[in-house]
Amino acid sequence: MRRRPRPVRRALQLTPARFDGLVQEALDALPPWVQERLRDVTVAVEGEPPPDEGADLLGLYVGDALTEESPYAAPPMVLIFQGPHERLCRTRGELRREVAETVLHEIAHHFGLEEEDLDALGPLRLPRRDEDRA
Repeated sequence: MRRRPRPVRRALQLTPARFDGLVQEALDALPPWVQERLRDVTVAVEGEPPPDEGADLLGLYVGDALTEESPYAAPPMVLIFQGPHERLCRTRGELRREVAETVLHEIAHHFGLEEEDLDALGPLRLPRRDEDRA
């Protein structure tokens, strides 16, 4: 019996402004004490990760953690990559959750958590909203 091939699904495609809004939503959901410690961290959205990082990289933290700060270090930066998120997710709710998890993951590096620490914690999530269930 021959199976029908699955239709090729189109990746979600948001305008840069709408994707930026998902990143901002994740930042706004952080407790005030976390937001205070992010005052000097730049959060930026880019379309794709650098070629040497791989096309499926969702986010990147660049800089020293709070526990390692140096007065001569460049300000820390969180980069969130739109293209890999859109290719990974099927619904806006799924995209919202994945963006939030990536933002939280990269911010955790600012607080000194390493990949092994984050793996042990499991997925980092924002509270669910009703429209995410669709």
